[in-house]
Amino acid sequence: MRQSRRSRFGDLIRAASPSDRRRFLADLWTARGWETTVEDRLVVARRGDRIDRIAVDARSRRLLSPPVPDEATVVVALGDPERTRRVAPDDARVLSVDDLYELVRYGLLGGRGDEVVADHFGVRLADLPADGGGGGAGGTEGAGGARTGPFASLLPPALSSLPVVPLLFVALLLAAVAVTAGPGGVPVLGEALGGQQPSVPTPAATTSEPTPTPTPEPRTVAPGVTTAGVENATLLAAAHRRAAANRSYRWTLRYRESIAGDETGREVEVVHVEAPHVYVSEVQRAGRLRAFPRPTASEDAYADGTTRYARRPAEPDGVAARVLDPDVRDGPGRQASRAARYLEWYLSADETTVTRVESVTNATVEDGTPLYRIEGRDTDFPRSRGYRVEAIVEESGFVRSMRVTYETRDGLGVEVWFAYDAVGETTVTRPAWLDRADGSNGGRTVVPANASG
Repeated sequence: MRQSRRSRFGDLIRAASPSDRRRFLADLWTARGWETTVEDRLVVARRGDRIDRIAVDARSRRLLSPPVPDEATVVVALGDPERTRRVAPDDARVLSVDDLYELVRYGLLGGRGDEVVADHFGVRLADLPADGGGGGAGGTEGAGGARTGPFASLLPPALSSLPVVPLLFVALLLAAVAVTAGPGGVPVLGEALGGQQPSVPTPAATTSEPTPTPTPEPRTVAPGVTTAGVENATLLAAAHRRAAANRSYRWTLRYRESIAGDETGREVEVVHVEAPHVYVSEVQRAGRLRAFPRPTASEDAYADGTTRYARRPAEPDGVAARVLDPDVRDGPGRQASRAARYLEWYLSADETTVTRVESVTNATVEDGTPLYRIEGRDTDFPRSRGYRVEAIVEESGFVRSMRVTYETRDGLGVEVWFAYDAVGETTVTRPAWLDRADGSNGGRTVVPANASG
């Protein structure tokens, strides 16, 4: 039988030259939405504020390999992952060949991973037998033409080099003798070899183990999300940005810090969005906050479609105005882009699961839109302990809510939460802080062009 997909992929990766491996990894990360370059012994992948420095550890018990670069943050282990873990940098994430295979097969939509493999190695994994289908129980031909398999281990070494047909006959003869052994282990020839069948009790028939049900292939439930988890947070974030740009809504963000469970500070931002560039945002703060950056805004703001006003007490009128670039106004808007950035940050977790939401209490979901719950743990950003994330997402990719909890390296507890409501029912009114007592509209400071909306 032909070699299975998983084992064939492993052979291709291990047989490739170091430079070919790096080029393959660079293209694989590029297909996942990263910008990549190959620098010496590392593949450097950048996506937003995140940087992966990917190295390959080809060492085994018999072969020497150059040491893993100290700056590597992701290390692909071609041999024993535990052995690689001992030589990799402390904070580096170790991927086994099986992990890399899962990423190729299920981490990209539309079979893109298979195309990357075909481009580099000339083999489409989809054309090979499914995993677990390779090999088989029958004998195979080993090095030098020797026959191997279940019968070979029954024969003395002197017989292992016999031609195939005599060897098979001897093996069958030994098997027949073993099966027809009488009481006390004395061999008795069966009818098939000209002897008389012994009158011994027939052993009870054994029940064969049931064949396990094959695991179904992951099914896409939202852009970048399958039943197996979040496969591409960048795709999901982009889908959310597009969906949010076409809706009015109220977006509430809450950021909270604590020490040993006691709250030390919080920020709550409420954003009303009527159109991509018509919105008002107000922020309330309490206590003392230490961590940075934070997802909540640093100032109150109002945008009327052509100009964005920010509440800044240090300005002469307490307000700074910024003319929106017409090109920006044609885009999804500042608030949709902010949300997409946060989703890509927080949902790029190391482990994620996805389940269908069977019951909900929010009245806004009574339209029958299928919802899915994403749960994740551990992440490279932010550097933290006990990282957990949960989000509710529609099939369109619109993320209705998200909650993140983690602890920083210095023991600060952090919670980030946001949710949407009043979807399709939100309007915006000019805030009172923008109107001056002298009847002016404020906004004496004007910064033209190429400003974010």
